[in-house]
Amino acid sequence: MNWIENLIRKSSPIEAYNAEENAFVEKLIDKAITIGNERPDFGIIVAAFYDLAISSVYYTNITNTGWLYCNLHSPKLILPFVNCCPEHALEGKFIFHKSSKPTSAKIGQATTRILLLFYKELFKRFGKDICVLKATEPADAIFYNAASKKIFLGEIKSSPLLTIPLSMFCEPLTTFDKEGVIVELKHEATNNPYILNNTINIILPVKRDNQWTSEYFELGTKISNTDESFAYNGLSKLLNNDDFVSKYLKYWMASFSAYCTKDDTTNIFWLTNACGKPSNLPEDWTGGVTCISDEKTSVGMDRTDDIKKGIYQVLKLGAEGKLKNTGWDCKVGIISNIHPARHFNVYLKPIKDLIWTIGNEQSVKIAGDLDPSTPMYNLFDGIVTFTDNYIRDPWLSDNLKMIIK
Repeated sequence: MNWIENLIRKSSPIEAYNAEENAFVEKLIDKAITIGNERPDFGIIVAAFYDLAISSVYYTNITNTGWLYCNLHSPKLILPFVNCCPEHALEGKFIFHKSSKPTSAKIGQATTRILLLFYKELFKRFGKDICVLKATEPADAIFYNAASKKIFLGEIKSSPLLTIPLSMFCEPLTTFDKEGVIVELKHEATNNPYILNNTINIILPVKRDNQWTSEYFELGTKISNTDESFAYNGLSKLLNNDDFVSKYLKYWMASFSAYCTKDDTTNIFWLTNACGKPSNLPEDWTGGVTCISDEKTSVGMDRTDDIKKGIYQVLKLGAEGKLKNTGWDCKVGIISNIHPARHFNVYLKPIKDLIWTIGNEQSVKIAGDLDPSTPMYNLFDGIVTFTDNYIRDPWLSDNLKMIIK
């Protein structure tokens, strides 16, 4: 058994966390194809729906802690996923509240799993005979066709653009002022003892009269602390609501545009990951130097550390997979949900067309100094994402046409 066949043997078919997650991913791809199969932005729609799938994992793991009370517009409890109150951020005001995200270990597993479930479902829907595996070191993922002996070894770097905050309406909360008079609270970090058997909403920013404002859509009811289906089922029902889907896509696409250009003139920018720290934080900001969302939460594969590690890993995969006499036509690259919109020109553009070889010659200056039979290899056969692709290999290009417009 050669190196690649042993890697395949040690890998496992990609599987959903549960039946609800699997059904939700299938429905998301169904909806994406219905909306955008013939549109040039089909991949953008898929990327937006990927964020909904990741959100389902966030929502499934909510607890009583990490909520905030906000009485802007109406009294409510909010669970934000960036370090500020989303209601106030939409009005250009910043009140610090630590984000409520699952542990990095848990969400890291989910981003990889769901990304591969999306690619698996896309290959299936568009009739591509490609098997998708969750791999072990040195690769993260494998796309392969056994009949043609073609295989793509991928390094995964993925992260969502945004996660819509949750809310629950509640009665006004009160306290005593300095004179002992009962007054209503305006903003306060608090636990939420009512997450079970009560309606949970999502706060969706919508644009009206050239301003972004909040609209509330019902997610559903969590019936127990071990309920792992309510978020999948709730978001699945919202996919049947054309008004929600239309508004969500408009919000996601506007957020993506703001993220790519760092357009901090639009308030929805401050609800995206890696938005940074506004220059106009109020004096009573309690987050210290903490950003609303720092570069550790960069979108897709856009984190600089991830890009650097990915470059090395791809070179290592190429050296191990392409140089061995395995009988397989081996491709290597990076897989993500969103391309490195901010950092491509700095980190990847200078080396995207790099080709390499290994030889014993000590003073090679031009290709003619090498043996004419010396094989050459791409550094990247593909940088594969939903939103943009850089592909140097015809087999990859042919099998990714559904998201290459």
